[in-house]
Amino acid sequence: MPRQSRGALLSTLQLDANSRAPLYRQLEDAIRRIVIDGELPTGARLPASRQLAEDLGVSRLTVKNAYEQLVTEQFLETRPGAGTFVGRISATELAPAVELSSVPARKSLSLSQRANRISQSRSVLRLGGTKPFRPGVPALDQFPSSIWASTHSKVLRHSGTDNLGYGPPGGLLELKQAIANHVQDHRGVRVDPLQIIITAGAQQAFVLIAFTLLNPGDRVWFEDPGHIAGRDAMHLFGADVKSVQIDNEGFDINQAVASYPDPQLIFLTPSHQHPLGITMSLERRMQIIDYAKSHNCWIVEDDYDSEFRYQGRALPAMQCMDNQGQILYVGSFSKTLFPGLRLGYLIAPPVMVEAFSVAQTLMSQNVSPVLQKTLARFIDDGAYNAHIRKMRSLYSHRLDIMHNSLSKHCNDLFHFTKTDAGMHLVAWLRDRKLSDQPVCESIWDAGIDCLPVSMYCDKASIDQGIMLGFSCAPEHEIENLIMRMDRVVRGLL
Repeated sequence: MPRQSRGALLSTLQLDANSRAPLYRQLEDAIRRIVIDGELPTGARLPASRQLAEDLGVSRLTVKNAYEQLVTEQFLETRPGAGTFVGRISATELAPAVELSSVPARKSLSLSQRANRISQSRSVLRLGGTKPFRPGVPALDQFPSSIWASTHSKVLRHSGTDNLGYGPPGGLLELKQAIANHVQDHRGVRVDPLQIIITAGAQQAFVLIAFTLLNPGDRVWFEDPGHIAGRDAMHLFGADVKSVQIDNEGFDINQAVASYPDPQLIFLTPSHQHPLGITMSLERRMQIIDYAKSHNCWIVEDDYDSEFRYQGRALPAMQCMDNQGQILYVGSFSKTLFPGLRLGYLIAPPVMVEAFSVAQTLMSQNVSPVLQKTLARFIDDGAYNAHIRKMRSLYSHRLDIMHNSLSKHCNDLFHFTKTDAGMHLVAWLRDRKLSDQPVCESIWDAGIDCLPVSMYCDKASIDQGIMLGFSCAPEHEIENLIMRMDRVVRGLL
């Protein structure tokens, strides 16, 4: 290519003065692309910075900045007294030395089996919603932000530089001790603080369990309907996930034993079954624990929502009945504080603590030590328990309003039972011609959040229903929102 046409090639570049990208960045990107595409071969001389600046209508400094960056990256090189030239990195210089016809054709790129399983995951559907009646979202407007901010500020001011690093594997001992005290007082959990692994929410705990404990093909018993993200984590690592039905006592161990013997792991939400809200009976809990002992398998106890019970005392956690070290207890602060905190914990048998700690470090490093220390002090100072007590009273009041509003306006559309725990209730559709997915989509379009029960089902065939979260709905809005929802559903009829 003649020298004049090479200069003309750069002189025709179009730079956008209104772009958020600075002009020198636009120019260096354009020249880099031209070199990579082979339009300027190795050794081609570029216009002087003054000339190109004049041609493009920009400052000379813009061109010099672009040239200097590309010289640093070796796309260009300077020769004293001669100018700026394309370096030995262009497409023509890097062309293969052999005929392409003599090189065997490369196989087309394909996704791994794990990537295919990831793409089929349903656990990220409609993430991030905070509108009323979004299930599982706490009353974010009631969070004690000023107390949290003050605690966080004190941690930053007085903790030195130690907590600005990665932190110890498995989390800070200070937070582990605070969690151990809390779960012992509130859930009867027996734990040495060193058994606790601090995680980025409950979901990371599920991934750690699947990653560390399961081999491809290992059988997992899973509730159906059940926790989507937990099920997806087991699928992701190649487990043979078997769906087990829910009866009026919770997980149906008899159906599981008859249909899918010899599991490696059993996944349960015994305190408040997700999503149906059933509390597993004591007899059923003991039956499952006895089976796990005699068949040498793990139990995952996801104790979500356990802090929010509105009638009577909750049964102790299953973990406190485990004398064999076979129950992995998972808890989270996403529901009790706020989801954006991304803090949870896994209580592991002593024999598994080191493996989980190393696995977490390999996968994602640790949760911020600053946040861990802030939460530890928030718990130790009594602010955490005070917030839970306040939310328990608030949520009970909001539940009453939602239940009364549904009874008043929608009793002919839904049948429902007032829940005694958790942060949502299930409203079952009376009209069997309606499907919960399109009903929820219509409700979403009306500016109200909810989730269809069917999305939590794998093989289960149950009635169509919608999950309505009452925790994030301000009291003065609930009845009007129920009336709006009533109009939407009647419109579908």
